[in-house]
Amino acid sequence: MWNRIKRIFCWLRDRITLKIARRILVTVGVVVFFYYLIGMVVVENINDDRNFAAEKLENRGQGSHVVAMSIAMIDREVNKHAWISNDPWFKPGSLLDNMAHYQKGIVSANAIFAIELKDQLSRTRGSSQVNKNLTEVASGMNYAPDRWYWDPNVSIFLFVAPAEKQYNSALKNLKIYNDDVASGEASFERRTDNLLSTLDKFSLDLGSSSDAISKKIGNGIGCVLDTKADDLFYDVKGRVYAYFLLLKGLRVDFDKVITDKDIGNSWELLEQSMSSLIELDPMIVSNCAADGFLFQNHLATQGFYLLRSRTQLKEITNILLK
Repeated sequence: MWNRIKRIFCWLRDRITLKIARRILVTVGVVVFFYYLIGMVVVENINDDRNFAAEKLENRGQGSHVVAMSIAMIDREVNKHAWISNDPWFKPGSLLDNMAHYQKGIVSANAIFAIELKDQLSRTRGSSQVNKNLTEVASGMNYAPDRWYWDPNVSIFLFVAPAEKQYNSALKNLKIYNDDVASGEASFERRTDNLLSTLDKFSLDLGSSSDAISKKIGNGIGCVLDTKADDLFYDVKGRVYAYFLLLKGLRVDFDKVITDKDIGNSWELLEQSMSSLIELDPMIVSNCAADGFLFQNHLATQGFYLLRSRTQLKEITNILLK
């Protein structure tokens, strides 16, 4: 009899323990689900405001407007928004791959501009000295965007500098440089050849993006469910958005050159094409056949505006060569 009672007690205990364990698992699952869901909603911010930073360009004295635009973009993505491109798996931002690639595109475009600024725009001639602050800017902006505090590819035992720390360091040096330009202690050369060189660098990067789109169209796994198509789409969108804003700054800085060369209308057409690309905001990025019946290919549409923008950019540089 006591053995029977003991077996019943053990059975009840096991049932109760199993029931509690199930409740704990369900509760944990619900908490984790809402942690990621709410966190993603709070963190996500793919900001493609084409009027961004216009107010930040006022009262800059003799400083560079395009440099001020670059400063505003970097500060916004790294500090005012959450920098999620290096978020580890336990952060909600790690699931926001579209925003991550959009941020990477913005930083990549600003990194190319930083190199051009160091090598060309800030130097009176090729034999002049390179600005030390801009050397730090170029180095910081070309830092790996997905590097967090711990990276086993760098060191298993030691911590490394995260991407946002390097970008903030670059931001600090970029501000110092623009303040020096405003006070006359540093150079920002508003010559035709400098504008030409900068636009050529932008054009080369757009050409690289166009080639990536060409290789990706129709080569994904599936059609609507191609998870790599949206990564490329938002990377390109981020790059073009950054160049769109940088071009706004360049237009102010090189107003005399643009007026003398009579390229104002061409510049406006370029901005319109870039604006059309930036406006593209599909709910799901599809990579179907270019002549698909049910679903369009968003990469092909983006590629059209990208090539149009690059063609118009080349038209401007051709005029500047004359």
